[in-house]
Amino acid sequence: MQRANLKPGTRARRIGVLATVVAVGTVVFGADAGAATRTQATIFRPFTASGNPSTRVRKTVRGYCWTGSSASGRSDAWRCMTGNEIIDPCFSSANARGIALCSAGGPWSSSLIEIKLTKKLPGKYANRGKPSTAGLPWALESTSGWKCELDTGATTVIHDVRLNYFCTGTKDGLWGLPSRKSRLWRIYAATQSAKTLRRRVGVSSAWF
Repeated sequence: MQRANLKPGTRARRIGVLATVVAVGTVVFGADAGAATRTQATIFRPFTASGNPSTRVRKTVRGYCWTGSSASGRSDAWRCMTGNEIIDPCFSSANARGIALCSAGGPWSSSLIEIKLTKKLPGKYANRGKPSTAGLPWALESTSGWKCELDTGATTVIHDVRLNYFCTGTKDGLWGLPSRKSRLWRIYAATQSAKTLRRRVGVSSAWF
């Protein structure tokens, strides 16, 4: 997850994804995603059905959420503040009152940050979407192992295609939406200073 030291009302430079993925909610487009022939799309679930964290909580902090997530359109996804640090997205559960769970390092991490909420969740400003593998993922992993997170701030546009993801393991970013025309999704890859988009890379995993 990317976190920024910003005040509420401004946008974090990079937006990350919550930590651990639970098998429930996984949709596999084809057989073996590890063989780099098919993309695995996963709905991230940081809570169990009973409202407990689905994996280890690395640390607990105090904070609040003031609006729906900018990274995810899910109604349980929030943009939150702890100290002077914005974390987006964090998630809530109807069976876990007074807390939100946030990534401690992206969907590749095995731990979570728990926010003990000092204010009620602002239902008036919640997103309205349901968890779904439609739309824009908030994290992607390429077939080359790049780990890429959605950026909701101002980035670069080439011919109406936006630089959507910043990645580790490469100098390239990922541009636009993944193409789902084949079992292995593909997406444009280029540096931030690129003038044209020509090359696409495979997407092994996508998180929503």
